[in-house]
Amino acid sequence: MAAVSTDAQPTFLNPELSLLAFQRRVLAMAEDPKVPLLERLRFLGIVSSNMDELYMVRMAELRLAAAPLDHTTRAQHNDGESARSLLDAVEREIDALLLAQAHCADDCLRMAAQHGVQVVRWSALSATEKSALHAQYLEEIQPDLMPLAITLSPGVPLPHLPHLGLFLAVVYRAADGTRTHLAEHELPGDVPRLMPVPGRIGAVIALEDVLRANVQSMYPNAVVEGAYLFRVTRGGDLYLDDDHQADLLGAVDAATARRQHNPAVRVEVEAQMPTDVSALILDNLRRDALGREMETTVAAVQRVSGMLDLRCLQALPLPPDPALEFPALVTRTRDRDSGSLFDAMQRGDLLLHHPFDSFDDSVVRFFEEASVDDAVTSIAATLYRVGNPSPIVNALLTAARAGKHVFAFVELQARFDEVHNVQWARALERAGGRVLYGLPGLKVHAKVALVERGAGAAIERFAHVGTGNYNPRSGRQYTDLSLFTCRPELTADVAALFASLSASTFPTRTLDGGLLVAPHSLLPALLERIDREAQHARAGHAASITIKANGLADREVVQALYRASQDGVQIDLIIRGICTLRPGVPGLSERIRVCSVVGRYLEHSRIYRFANMGYPEYLIGSSDLRPRNLRRRVEVLVPVRHAEHCARLDGILDAYLADGTRWTLDGSGAYRRRTIGEPSAQAGFALTVPAA
Repeated sequence: MAAVSTDAQPTFLNPELSLLAFQRRVLAMAEDPKVPLLERLRFLGIVSSNMDELYMVRMAELRLAAAPLDHTTRAQHNDGESARSLLDAVEREIDALLLAQAHCADDCLRMAAQHGVQVVRWSALSATEKSALHAQYLEEIQPDLMPLAITLSPGVPLPHLPHLGLFLAVVYRAADGTRTHLAEHELPGDVPRLMPVPGRIGAVIALEDVLRANVQSMYPNAVVEGAYLFRVTRGGDLYLDDDHQADLLGAVDAATARRQHNPAVRVEVEAQMPTDVSALILDNLRRDALGREMETTVAAVQRVSGMLDLRCLQALPLPPDPALEFPALVTRTRDRDSGSLFDAMQRGDLLLHHPFDSFDDSVVRFFEEASVDDAVTSIAATLYRVGNPSPIVNALLTAARAGKHVFAFVELQARFDEVHNVQWARALERAGGRVLYGLPGLKVHAKVALVERGAGAAIERFAHVGTGNYNPRSGRQYTDLSLFTCRPELTADVAALFASLSASTFPTRTLDGGLLVAPHSLLPALLERIDREAQHARAGHAASITIKANGLADREVVQALYRASQDGVQIDLIIRGICTLRPGVPGLSERIRVCSVVGRYLEHSRIYRFANMGYPEYLIGSSDLRPRNLRRRVEVLVPVRHAEHCARLDGILDAYLADGTRWTLDGSGAYRRRTIGEPSAQAGFALTVPAA
């Protein structure tokens, strides 16, 4: 991670630079020649998607903070660094990361060539190949191109440029004149970005190269002087109407549609685009934002070496060679002859580790069995990111149509999933389910479900608490944990949570069964446990804390961990992404170790372990250690108490701490990979899964 120069080392690492360091670790998977080629291309695409999201969510805020407040004062960040110096450091790191990504793409393309697949340029085609592609262009592409021309004179606006669209800026002039014009053409979405070269097996050409070479056909009476690819990224915020509380569903639906008109936050251009063309694009994007009374935060283009939007490389026509992909994972499933999940839960709690334990055969099955079980009277669930299609929502629809009581809390403002969630909310309402969406000032991020069977005194409750979304796709791509239980004390807590959500409130204290709920009881409970370990250490007893989470950036938590370290507590943190804590600093955090694991599956499970004087306490759930999780969301952590399950959590934590490919964070903010090529924890978990 790039460092920001300061006279004294700040107590906290910067979250934006920490986030970029995570992108570097993801990129390292794409750079690793031992990773199969198709997987390297997938990781390249993940970096591209992550960078899009970084600009959509964070860069506008950083730039606005760095804007001058007056002639002498600039906004200051809490860590003492000026917002301007921070923005400069972030942009330098982004430039370095994108350059490394471009080099990695070139390396992957060289490897693809060894498998008979090449991305060729127009100049490398034969006359016959050019003729065939020209004919294809005239027949399939040009009829769908709508030339939207403007003059280079100021004050004439570009047409609206959609979010993340790819555009060709064409510079031309009349054959008998000198006045220059500019037109933009959006690349058609129904034509592959990588077009097959007719008659040459394994050869593809970028769609923009075909357009560039043939665009003169659109301007028969003009001279085309150049054509340059560019891409616009717009901010990801939703701007809700002032009266949205009266109809949040409609307001989110409308705001999602308006997001395409948010101000531009990034303009990527081919490196060879002339500066006067890029300046005109920027000027008109600023005019577009001002016309909508929005602040624009993009002041310069981002010049890209190589191709824009490298996600297209995942479509390379590589041969069907198993060596080009990770081996298929054989997941652990339950014997259907042993009865339903409800039968299994009555015999004892179930703790599952996804994707090694099948998500479809457990979480999806839980909802599907409940939807058709005649004894089930009600199903309640929180829905954050469920995907589309969604077998879980389909099960809830089946249950509602069958007359069961279905209660769903659908978080409409799950960023970038708003469209799907609005659709599911409406579908559940039409089916007769009760749907709530939205608590004032809070997002519901908890992953909990409750099923009730029977009636009267014979009623039984069955609960699921997970670390991941109710989304089968992420259930196959992320590492997550699920606890299924019918223990009365825990199911009563889950029932109390749903009763609170139903009343648009939330529990303000620790529930009797031990369920911890943010934003009120969870943070104080974690701080209390950290302080308890510190008290044990001060008394001369062994004390330790082990936490696995996706992010650590809450200052109050970091400061509590610093104090515990100074009191003698051994602290091990497995933090996938953002981490603002500086480990190993003498007098501050010398007993804290931080590592990060990046592998085939996205690390998403959260585990909290406190030594507790020989009676260790374990929690799993949806919450990371970031301010938004602890203070602005409804999150849940559930205690895990069965000895066998606690031992399994010990094994999972120990495997990550011993992971041969883990990255270790030092006090300067730099991550160093221990060893490339040694067995990883994920590989070990996969090896323990028996064949079906």
